[in-house]
Amino acid sequence: ILRSVDALGGSAPVNDVLERVLRLMREDLTEVDHQALGSDANVPRWRNAAQWARLSLVKRGLLKADSPRGTWEITEAGRKALATGTV
Repeated sequence: ILRSVDALGGSAPVNDVLERVLRLMREDLTEVDHQALGSDANVPRWRNAAQWARLSLVKRGLLKADSPRGTWEITEAGRKALATGTV
């Protein structure tokens, strides 16, 4: 997620970020990851997992908590973590 947001200029709409994440992780995702959630037939499991991962990144200070709705933004700490490979 951090690599995707950073590659998109540091701030991007959620759908753009997740499309890039999908391209980066396509070979790692399983058939189960692509299955729809029981609670929402339009959302694959991997996408829901990415939303939860984003929350974890916000709590760690690597993504901004106060980004405009529908936009994910990397923080300076997130950029440093990418640069040092600590993520």
